[in-house]
Amino acid sequence: MYGITTWHIRILCENPWEGGAGYTPEQVGNMTLDEVLMRLADKKVLKAKMNRSSRKGDSVTLKEVSSLASSDGTIKGRSKDGTPIKGRIRGKSVARELMEKQKALAEANKKDKRRNK
Repeated sequence: MYGITTWHIRILCENPWEGGAGYTPEQVGNMTLDEVLMRLADKKVLKAKMNRSSRKGDSVTLKEVSSLASSDGTIKGRSKDGTPIKGRIRGKSVARELMEKQKALAEANKKDKRRNK
């Protein structure tokens, strides 16, 4: 259980007016381990950790991340319900590619309108 005890579960189920999170036992039971740990973590600690990791030399480079990928550029993981997920590491996100396509189409349409006038 990675150090999670009944006390931690009680904190998640306790009334928010008494310092708890207000989840039902069923909701806590359906949470994954990382969700429980995230909800138990203190925001101040997380912000301090984030500020420390953003300093030069502590951040993860693209080369380090790409070393986790298989030979075809995919990384395997699991969703909340346990179904496997395969993701690809590429240079740009799908959203960025779509935005660039829209921008290129808008510019092409703008040039066509100028020619038609």
